[in-house]
Amino acid sequence: MKNLNYNLNWEFTDEDGSFKIENAINLPVLYFPLMNTYGMKCFVTPNLKGDICRDFHSYLTTPTVTEEIKKTNASRNFWIKANDKLPWSATGQSSFQKSELFNENIDIYSVYGKIGAFITERQNLNLGVKVKITIFVPEEDNHVELMKIEVTNTGSKDISITPFYSLPIFGRSADNYRDHRQVTTMFQECFIENSCVRVKPKIFHDESSHVVNNTNYYVKAFQNGKNVKKIWTRLNDFTGNSGNLDNPKSIYFNEDPPKLNNSELHGVDTIAAFKFDTIKIKPNKKSFYTVIHGISNDYNKLKKICKKYSNVSNIDNSYKETLKFWKNKISKNLIKTGNIQFNNWVKWIQFQVKCRQIYGNSFLPDYGYGRGGRGWRDLWQDLLSIFLVDPKSGHDEIINCFKGIRIDGTNATIIGEKKGEFKADRNNIPRTWCDHAAWPVFVLNFYLNQTGDYEILNKEITYWKDQFVYRSKVIDPEWNSSHGNHQKTVSNKVYTSSILEHLLIQQLSSFYNVNNKNILLLEGADWNDTYDMARINGGSVCFFNFYSYNFKLLSEILSVLKSKGIKKIKILKELVILLDYLPGQYRIDYNSPNEKQKLLKKYFDSVKNKVSGIKTDIYIDDLIIDLKSKSKHILNMIRDNEILITNTGYKFFNGHYDDNLNKIGCSIEKNLMMDLTSQVMPILCEISDKKLSKEIYRSVKKYLKDKDSPGIRLTTEFKNVDLKVGRITGFVYGYKEHGSKWIQQNIMLAYALFKIDLVDEANEIMNDVYEICNDQKKSKNFSRYSIFF
Repeated sequence: MKNLNYNLNWEFTDEDGSFKIENAINLPVLYFPLMNTYGMKCFVTPNLKGDICRDFHSYLTTPTVTEEIKKTNASRNFWIKANDKLPWSATGQSSFQKSELFNENIDIYSVYGKIGAFITERQNLNLGVKVKITIFVPEEDNHVELMKIEVTNTGSKDISITPFYSLPIFGRSADNYRDHRQVTTMFQECFIENSCVRVKPKIFHDESSHVVNNTNYYVKAFQNGKNVKKIWTRLNDFTGNSGNLDNPKSIYFNEDPPKLNNSELHGVDTIAAFKFDTIKIKPNKKSFYTVIHGISNDYNKLKKICKKYSNVSNIDNSYKETLKFWKNKISKNLIKTGNIQFNNWVKWIQFQVKCRQIYGNSFLPDYGYGRGGRGWRDLWQDLLSIFLVDPKSGHDEIINCFKGIRIDGTNATIIGEKKGEFKADRNNIPRTWCDHAAWPVFVLNFYLNQTGDYEILNKEITYWKDQFVYRSKVIDPEWNSSHGNHQKTVSNKVYTSSILEHLLIQQLSSFYNVNNKNILLLEGADWNDTYDMARINGGSVCFFNFYSYNFKLLSEILSVLKSKGIKKIKILKELVILLDYLPGQYRIDYNSPNEKQKLLKKYFDSVKNKVSGIKTDIYIDDLIIDLKSKSKHILNMIRDNEILITNTGYKFFNGHYDDNLNKIGCSIEKNLMMDLTSQVMPILCEISDKKLSKEIYRSVKKYLKDKDSPGIRLTTEFKNVDLKVGRITGFVYGYKEHGSKWIQQNIMLAYALFKIDLVDEANEIMNDVYEICNDQKKSKNFSRYSIFF
C-alpha cells in the first residue's frame, strides 16, 4: 500500500491566476465557486459534487453542507462502459474506483482552476481513455451551468465505449431537504423532451399559503451535438433496487431505460440519466458530449437556451466570453510585484470579493449561515473591496444599503437580492448588533476618498420601517404590513432624507445606548457574534472605539462640505434632541449613563411610529463641535478605564463586559483573557497612539501567537462555559470565533499598523497570512484566503 496523503503537485500555470493540481485524487474536501452576476450560484468539488441553485428556494440539486460532501454519492457523473469491463467514472465516483483509492492501481487525475471555470482531467491507462470535463456558469442573463466533456482515445487501438451521464434532481426549496420531503416530491411533474429531463413541481410548498409553482428545473445532454434517446428519470429505475449512485445497475449491466407512460414519470425521486450511443473512437481522436443544467421560470426561454447550447461552438464561445468577463472584472486594479506566485494569488482574492457579493453568507458549504440574502455587516465590509474591483456596482449597492436603516438608528440585518428588499433578521429572530451602525461611516469615508463624490451625502432616500422600534426591544402596535416598509410622516407621506442624516442617526443612537458602566450596550452581540448572551447589561468597549472614530470622520467630512461653500444642512427636527451641544440645547452629563439613556428614550418616543417630516437647518460649524465632543468623550473614557496591564508589564485593551457588568478582559496571568479584535479597533480608530500600539502588538504576539506557526489567534481560551458571555465559551478552543487564526482580523490588524506607520509589524502579519494561505499541505485550499485556520 502506498502512502498518498496530500502528495500534491500544485502550481500556477499563467499570469491570470490559472492553476493546476496533479495527483488530485488525494485532495481533501474542497469546493470551487461557479457563478454569474445574474444570480446563478453553484459550486463543484474535484469529484464534481456540489450544488446548482438560483436562490434558497430554487435548488436543482440537493443542498449540500461540508460534512455531506464525503457522505453523498450524488455528483455530475460521466461514466464509460467498455465491453466486459467494470463501469468507470470520469469523476472517480464509482464504487470500484473508490475501493482502489489507496492502492497504486489508480487513475491519473488532475484539476485545473481558472477564474470563471473548473476543469478536470482523468485518465484510465487500462481502458486507454482520457476524459476532460470543463464546467462553468455563462455570464449572461440566464441561470445555467454548462459542461463540455471530451473523451480521447489515448491508446494505440480503436476503442468502443458506451458513455452515460447522471445527475439526481432535487428541484425545490432548500426548506424541503427535511421538511415535507416526500410531500414535495409528490408535487413534482417530470417530462422527457428532446433529450431533456424537465421537472416542474405543481405547487410551491408553504404551509402558511401554498402557491402555484412557475419554476422549471432541467438537465439536457448532447452527443456530438445530437440529442440522446435513452433517458431515465426515475432514480430507482436507474440505480436498481439494490444498486446505488456509485454502482448503478443500469450501467453495470449496460441496460436501456424502461418504457413508461407519461403519468409514471411524476411524483417520484427524479434523476436525469442519459445513455449515449455506443461509439468507436480511433487512437488520438475525440468524442464530445455537452450537458446543460438549468433553472428557469420561462419555458420559452428554456427552449432557446437548449437550442443555443446544442452547438458545441456556442459553448466554446460562451466559455471564452465568460473567462474574458471575469478577467476584465478583476483587472481594474492590477497588483504586480516581483513575486509571480503572489500576483496570481491576489487575483483570486479579487475574485473572492465578487463571490462574497453574489453568495453572501449562504450557498457554499462552509458559509451556510442563512437562507440567502447578505448580512448587514458583511455587506458593508465587502464594499471596501468592491469599490476597488467593481466600483459601479459598489456605488449602486451602497445607496441601496442605506435604505435599510430605521429611524431609530438600527437597521435590517439581511439585505435581499432585489433592490429595496430587507429583513429584520434570519430565522425570524429580531436582534440588534451593536457594531452594525459603525460600518457605514467607515465604508462611506473610504468611498469618498476613492471618488471625491461628496454629492452622495445629499442624496435623498427612504428609511426602512417594520414592526420593531426602540432598537428592536418593542413592537410598534400601530404598524402592520399593509402600511408598507417605508418610514411615514404624520401626514402619511413617505419620509425621505439625505444619506448624511442616515449616518448621523445611526451614530447618535449608538452613542447614547449604553449600559450602567457607560459602555456601548452589546445587545445581540458585536462583530464576534458569539458574545451573544450578555444582551441586557453587556458592553462592547471594542466597538465604542469605532464610534469615537466615526464621529471624528464625520467631523472631517463636514469640514470638506464647508470648504465647498456649504454652511448649513437640513435634518429631521426630532434628531436635534440628540445633538445636545448645539446652541440653546441642554447639555447632559456624558459621564452619567442614566442621562444618556433618558435622552435616547426621549428621541425614541418622538419617532416610535411616524415622524413629523419637518426639517430644520443646522450650521455645520455647530454640528462639528457636537460630534467632536462625543468622539473625545469616548476616547478619554476608554483610555482612562480600559487598558489592562499584566504583572509582567504587558498592556492590552479590555474589549467587553459580561451580563453581570464584569470585564471579560483579564490581566491576571493564570486567567488572562484577551481578544484580537479589541486590540485592533483601538489602533485602527486612533484611541491608541503609536507608542501604545507598539506595546499592544507586543502583547498580541505574546498571548495570541503560536511560536512555531504563522498567524494570530482571535482570542485566548475561555476555559469554562459562561452563559453571561455567550456561546463562544462552549466552542472547542481553536475553532472559528474561539481562538482560530481568523484571517480577516489578522489583515485588519496589519491595516491598522500600516496606517500608523508601524510598517515592519504590519509586514510581519501579512507575510504570515500569505504563508498560511499558500501552504497547501496545511491550508488544503484552492487558491484564496480562508476565513480561519
